[in-house]
Formats: sequence, C-alpha cells, structure tokens
Amino acid sequence: MMIKKLLFISIFMIGCLSVFSQPANIYQPNGNTTNFGKVASDSLNYYVVNYPALTLMKIDGGNNASLVTTLTADPIQTMIINNGKGIFPVANGSPFRLFDGSNQIDITGGQLPMAGYTGEKVIAGDYFHKGNFSFFRTSNKIYKTDYTSAASIQTIATVESATGTIEMQHTNNSIIFSDLIASSSTPACLKRIDLTTGNVLKIDSSSTGSYDYGTVYNNEYYYCTPFGSGSVGNSKIYKVNDNGSKTVLYTETAASKNIVRIVGVTPNGVIAIRNDNVIGSGAEFIAVSGGIATPLNFNTVANALPNGNGGFGGNSRTTKTLVYFETYDTLVSVSSNKALWVTDGTLSGTKKIIGGPLATFEISNLSTLIAGSAEHCNNDLYFSGRNGSNATRLIHVNASNYFVENYTFGLPSSQPSIRKTANGILMIGSPFPTSSAEKAVFKVNCSTPTNINENASSQVSFDIFPNPAKGKISINLPNSIGSCNLSVYNILGKKVYGQLLDSTAIDIDLNLKPGLYFVSLDNNSHQLIRKLILE
Repeated sequence: MMIKKLLFISIFMIGCLSVFSQPANIYQPNGNTTNFGKVASDSLNYYVVNYPALTLMKIDGGNNASLVTTLTADPIQTMIINNGKGIFPVANGSPFRLFDGSNQIDITGGQLPMAGYTGEKVIAGDYFHKGNFSFFRTSNKIYKTDYTSAASIQTIATVESATGTIEMQHTNNSIIFSDLIASSSTPACLKRIDLTTGNVLKIDSSSTGSYDYGTVYNNEYYYCTPFGSGSVGNSKIYKVNDNGSKTVLYTETAASKNIVRIVGVTPNGVIAIRNDNVIGSGAEFIAVSGGIATPLNFNTVANALPNGNGGFGGNSRTTKTLVYFETYDTLVSVSSNKALWVTDGTLSGTKKIIGGPLATFEISNLSTLIAGSAEHCNNDLYFSGRNGSNATRLIHVNASNYFVENYTFGLPSSQPSIRKTANGILMIGSPFPTSSAEKAVFKVNCSTPTNINENASSQVSFDIFPNPAKGKISINLPNSIGSCNLSVYNILGKKVYGQLLDSTAIDIDLNLKPGLYFVSLDNNSHQLIRKLILE
C-alpha cells in the first residue's frame, strides 16, 4: 500500500513539473569577429551563413556544426534549407540558386522567377517541410520541391488575383491559403490544397471569405467569416479538419455584433475577438466552446482585463494549452500602452503578463505566420522584444507562474533569427550587447516536457510493444510524423535516453532499471508521450 502511495505521489509531482533551460552559447567559432547572414531550419537542424567566409553551416541536435557549402554571395532574402539541400537568392535580378547536396545550380528553366524585391519574386518565410519535400510560396504561387534538380520545383497552386496571397498554413494533409485580396470590402477567398491528390478547392468563396489569418491547432484549421460592419448578426467561426471537411462552431446572431478574427485555440475553446458596434468602446475577447461564447473581458476599465481595440494586428501565439496575445493595457484611451496577455480559454485564466509604453515595451511578431521573432517550448514563450529597455532582447515567459525573464544578450532587430527544431529553439544573439560585431548562436533546450502526462487522446499516436517490457522495445510511428526526436524520462523528469528517428519503425534496447518511464516523440508540430513500464 505504501509503495502504491509513493508511486502516486511521484507521478503527481511529475505532472506539476515545469522545466526550462537557459540559452546556451553553442556556436561561436571565431571569437569576437563572428558575424552571421541569413538563417533557416528544418525539423532537426539550424542553418546559418558565416561572415565573412560565407560558409553555410548546419548545426544539428547535438550542437555539432558542419559545412554544407560555401556561397558566392550572401542571400539577399529568405533561404530555405532541408536535410542539407536548399534554395537561396544571391542577387536582385539573378536566378535563384538550388543546392542539391553537391552542386549549386542556377534555376533558369522558368521554375522560379528571377530574385527581386517585389512579392512575386520573394520566397516568404512561412515555408515548411514534410520529409524530403519542402513547400514554399511567393505572393502569387505555391511550390513544392525535393531539391534533386531545378526541374523538381513544381508549381502546385497559382492565385487568381494580382494582389496575391497573404498567408499559407498547413496541417498534415492540407495547405490552407488566402486568395483574391482586393480591398477591405472584398474579403479573401480561402483555398485548400490536398497534399495527397494535389487538388485545389475553395473553402470559402470570395463573396464571404475570411478576415486576416486563421490558425492551426491539433491538425485542424480555424477561421472566421465574414467581417466588417456589414456582417453584424451574421458572422461565423469555422473549423476545417485535415481532410478538408468544414464545420460551423459558432454563429454570432446579435444584431450589433460580429466576429473580427481568430486569436488562437486552447482546449477550453477558440479564442476570438468580437466587435460590438453599440458599445463603441472597443472589441472584446471571447472563448467559444460548444456553440457558446464566453467573454474574457467586458470592455470596462474596472475589471482590468484586455480591451480588444488594437488587438487586430496579428500578434498572437498558440502553444500547447495557452494563447499569448498583444493588445491594449486595459485603458483603451492610453493607446501608446500595449501589453502581453495570456489565456487558457477561461475568464479566471486570462491575465496580463507585462506591458507599458512603446518606448520601453515591445513585442515582436508573435504570429506563427511571421517566422523568426517568437517561439515556444511547450507553454513557455520566448520572443524578441523590449521590456524596460530600448534595446531588443530575448524575453522568456515561464508558463508555470508567468515570471518574465530578460536575457542580457541582444537579438538583431533587422534579422529575426529564432527558429524551432525538434531539439530546441535556436537564435543569433550578441553575447555583449554593446558589441554588435560579436555574435553567436544560442540554444534553448526544449527536450524536457512541461507537465509530463500521457496524451493518449491525441489524434496522432504511436505504439510501444511489449509494454511492460524487459528492456527491448519496438516503436511504430505514424507516417505523418516524419523525422522526430525520441526521449525517455524517468519519474523524476530526468532524461535518461535520447535518439533522433527518421523511420516509421525502430527497435531499441533500453539498458535501464525497472520502473515507470515516459517516452516522448517531438517533431516540432506534435509532442507525443506514452508511459512505459520496464520490469
């Protein structure tokens, strides 16, 4: 009986753990002369261009740096790299260049336009990878490639309007993108690319459309439509599953109200902004669940909760169970004061974290669509911004108590560099902020889960057998998870085994003591945890 009680206490303590690591300087080969150019990442590696040699370096999960290739010029804009292969621009008006793992090849066959500064000639930062394939876009086309040759670059969608597309998000089997952005009175048309068949279908027609960015959560896409003063009493929140099926989650029927945008999603509901044209003092944040909208603020100063005015800018970040967002610091009349807020989808769980005047407070691009300025480890948030200082710093928010920590090294404001892989968050920073010439690559280790619990209800899962086991186990992974990081933790939350996986089945011999363990798989999009008993 006592043994069972102790085991229960141990498991309970694990459920309350919140572990995070300090950023570590992992790559600074040339001392105080080190400088860097553009950065990129795939699911496992971080890529950086070294100045002045223009060596393209790969930093893997073990913090080992290796040469990929030497460039003839620093990429003028976004470069994309996957498994040591990539595409990058070298000069305005010149062809993009493809690196197939051995050679650099000018892309001159019409697969891509000449590099430049207008939208149709710039690779956007919302690219993503699935195995050996990468998917990326310019303002008017979406492409797919496996980097084997210039001919491997395929156009899989072309937008219908010269005004282009403003977003591209993805689930395991879908790309969701917006089209036909004509004016504020003509909303976007949402479309879906089926990654299995290649078919492109409309989710919403341009006559209704969607406003601003939706969001992906647990492999499903959420958005609202229509928007604007003409949509009062008739706006809806939708969910699109991985196979493209659309469901209405909520309809706003009040004659004076309309849904403005989706902020994020938590297990307690979809977080949205709802405007009330009668109140006229600002919009309110709501959580929608089971067809019911629960206000997270009431547009009054007395309750010290967020006011929706100014919350339309796209600065929000959905983590595992929380949504961080930027809006006014309660007093809508003090328009120069902004704040970072967080919600778990309940009124009691909606809190202000930090805020103040723009001269000493700033949040840089919490939106997942703007790569490079913010990332999260489980529910902890790391972002580039200012908190009481005019200089840009890395700021960490601990989700267990919302304690805010400013790190002393600076981040480049003109070159967002924060990227997340299966092994952690990596970024370029200045070890001594007063010396802008000295830079290094820093890493935050995200391999230790926050709140270790088996997520058996996840839509994506993996199998361990036998379980219980003597030490040798087999793991079967879903095809959709791709390359991932496998970690094994004991009941104290200590990592006792780790391995990078790139296949769907693997056999492992765990030379560990008998007891209860937790097996974690993390591929950046999902973190899956299963219990394992060793006898």
